[in-house]
Amino acid sequence: MQCGGGLPSRPDPIIVEHIDAITRHKLRKLLKYALATATVGGVLMLVAGRMDFAVVGAWGLLGAWTGVLEEFLFGRRFRSLAIPLQMLGKALAVNLLTIGMLLLAYKLDKGHELPYSSENGLLASRSFYVLMVQVVLVTTAAIMLVQVEEYMGRRFFLGFFLGWYDKPRIRERVVLAIDLVGSSALNERLGDLLYYRFLNTTHSLMTDAILRHGAEIHKYVGDEVIFTWSMKGGTKDNHCIALFFDIKDRIAANKEEMMRNFGASPEFRGGLHGGRVITAQVGHIKRVIDLSGDVMNSTSRVQSLSKEQREDLMITGDLLGRMPTARDQYTIGEPVAMRVKGGKRILQVFAVRKKSVPARIS
Repeated sequence: MQCGGGLPSRPDPIIVEHIDAITRHKLRKLLKYALATATVGGVLMLVAGRMDFAVVGAWGLLGAWTGVLEEFLFGRRFRSLAIPLQMLGKALAVNLLTIGMLLLAYKLDKGHELPYSSENGLLASRSFYVLMVQVVLVTTAAIMLVQVEEYMGRRFFLGFFLGWYDKPRIRERVVLAIDLVGSSALNERLGDLLYYRFLNTTHSLMTDAILRHGAEIHKYVGDEVIFTWSMKGGTKDNHCIALFFDIKDRIAANKEEMMRNFGASPEFRGGLHGGRVITAQVGHIKRVIDLSGDVMNSTSRVQSLSKEQREDLMITGDLLGRMPTARDQYTIGEPVAMRVKGGKRILQVFAVRKKSVPARIS
């Protein structure tokens, strides 16, 4: 295109949209399945005394197929089952579909007939049975590995296997603790079983927000949820603050359904703090990886203070100072003095409120 002076104009810049966090999570899951099946299949081949990298690649493709089935087809269909039954159900469903696809592939191959079609059919082939057993073993082992990794969390899962936390490690982390408002009265009104379903549904509604802001769930303590980030990850783009209000938006968007199913909609209060924490493996009979230190105690205290001040979210001045753009996006209240447990020092704590902007709900 020519401008008035005869010089060609520059082409419009190409706008590249970043992959959203949920899509990244799904792609990572496919990669995890591919790596798990390739690893298990490779070990199986080493035990058999032969190694073929082309076959290892084929196992990886099988893993990607397994991930597609688990993530896009099954979805949450097995969530209501106990964890062992979830693994068993997913393994059974994946293997049945995979074997069906392999039978279809054999049918399309002119060198084979359908099983049971003749004495020389596929069912008469010993290699077919060997392949089916290998497929079942590899996919089942991969599903178990991925499910355990998701149950423990990637960082703790790798930490166990690589021995990262055999000795205590000091790291800077951001911690957000949120607590359900009026939980005791709600538990009494709903009863134990319905209250458990209420909590489980509430935690499920948080999933997209957690993925979007890169948080790790450290633990559930009754009706309390503790999230954590690395210091860089939590303060970048104010993710640790944004997660809290994103969760509130997700719950508000599903309020009618919650009211219809439980007669109540959850409300949370939260406390935010960050600094040096000790990460270590604790216990002997039952081993877990835990976070400890002054930051954890102070976060709990900030959460309690938000209840006393009747604020939804409060944050320490130490952490707020690491997020220079937070005041542009959120309304920050006046400082409130909070004495740290033990009375050694006083922290300045601020209420954080969301400015009046339209909520972004996908």
